[in-house]
Amino acid sequence: MTDWLQGRNRTLADGGGIPIMQISRLRSIHLRRVGRGLGLWVAGVVACCTPDLLHAGLNDRKSAAVQAIQKVQPSVVSISSEKRSASSSRWPFSAEETQRPRVSGMGTGVIIDHRGFILTNHHVVDKVQGIEVQLSDGSVFPARLIQQDPNLDIAIVKIDAGRILVPVRIGTSADLMVGESVITIGNAFGYENTTSVGIISALGRNVTLSDDQVYRNLIQTDACINPGNSGGPLVNIEGELIGINVAVRAGAQGIGFALPIDEVKRVSTEMMSTRRLSATWHGLVSSEAVGEAGRHVVVTDVPTGSPAELSGVRTGDKIVKVNRLEVVTPLDVERGLLDVRAGQKAEVVVHRDSELKTLELEPKPISQASLASAGALEPANDQILKRLGLKVVAVPRDYVKVVSASFRGGLFVQAVLPGSPAARASIQKGDILVGMNAANRDWETIRPDNVVFILNQPDVSQGQAIQFYLVRRNEFVQGQLTLGDSATANLRR
Repeated sequence: MTDWLQGRNRTLADGGGIPIMQISRLRSIHLRRVGRGLGLWVAGVVACCTPDLLHAGLNDRKSAAVQAIQKVQPSVVSISSEKRSASSSRWPFSAEETQRPRVSGMGTGVIIDHRGFILTNHHVVDKVQGIEVQLSDGSVFPARLIQQDPNLDIAIVKIDAGRILVPVRIGTSADLMVGESVITIGNAFGYENTTSVGIISALGRNVTLSDDQVYRNLIQTDACINPGNSGGPLVNIEGELIGINVAVRAGAQGIGFALPIDEVKRVSTEMMSTRRLSATWHGLVSSEAVGEAGRHVVVTDVPTGSPAELSGVRTGDKIVKVNRLEVVTPLDVERGLLDVRAGQKAEVVVHRDSELKTLELEPKPISQASLASAGALEPANDQILKRLGLKVVAVPRDYVKVVSASFRGGLFVQAVLPGSPAARASIQKGDILVGMNAANRDWETIRPDNVVFILNQPDVSQGQAIQFYLVRRNEFVQGQLTLGDSATANLRR
């Protein structure tokens, strides 16, 4: 995953002594064996490919590819960081653990908001120290990790550049075609803003990194993906972001993979939500739709008593602008409201009945957003108690790191309601819930709202069995609970 440089350089046997940096990673660089025994590596392995020349505008040097690259380059950043090398020690304070040398890492990111929010791979910034971001003009800024999703392998970091930055234009992966031209831009082998062109080779690829990491529905491309490209953009010939580069196949030429942007948008919208970053609630539930006039965002639900309802927003409205920010995706809705504090009013422009209407929306603080109506947002702890029968409180990583250094915290079980789904699944007082599996993906449970987010996934329904992971008396325990009356315990150590 992360393109970590370690040890000495080696040379290609037939490459005339060209140095190639040896790549490794903290969490097993090899993807599991698939197909005919070929190993699959994350975007950090040499994969040489010959770009297929784009024929658009042969008589004009400023071809479609050149124009697309010029659009995207200001939004692409290089990311560097440090972490300690891998250790086999289980104990965090052992001599081996404290004396591990530090190694440098590199990756790529793409700006998704003018205030300095940057999208990249989770593995680029996982367990690192001193993240630095270099913009396309060469200026360097320290960055801080804002949100992360290890399962999809994306993260959001932020820099304070002191000026307005250029966000990338986000496209869609819903209408991609095999054979269409694509472009990668990234920090390949430390060479910032390296570009490569190719085509989409296949869609819907599922690949396995390890027992803990499976990538699904990936875009396959022959555009070059090299060490340092992790987290960088895959764009179409219009300069729109359609994927996030994540992996290449070891030993092959021109077989790389990217996360489809529609899945990335769904998760990053939640990560950038005002609920998470500003502790406010607006009640605008929307989705992206494609019509004759192009892509637009449609209001799909307006919870009763929500700020959106009080402002006059209706189901079916097309959201045009939020606080003067043009809206093309639901992510733009969150971006537009991010700096609007509780009590302040934001202008929301909607298209309704062939007319534009300007409404005033006043977000509420989360603490006041708990309404008795069915559609209203309840505090996360109340929802967990009602749906699972668990009373929980968040605890830091110190409570669970003895089991695994990768655990970043969990939810300590204070009480279990008799007869509840949690009780039938044999969850006990004193357990620490560290994760759950829904929609074939593992999710961390560091905060109560993580559990609510998991339970609200479209694929999670009443009567469905959900895998959970917890720490019990310094041991790792897995089990299943059912969101219905037929829950049965199924614990194993």
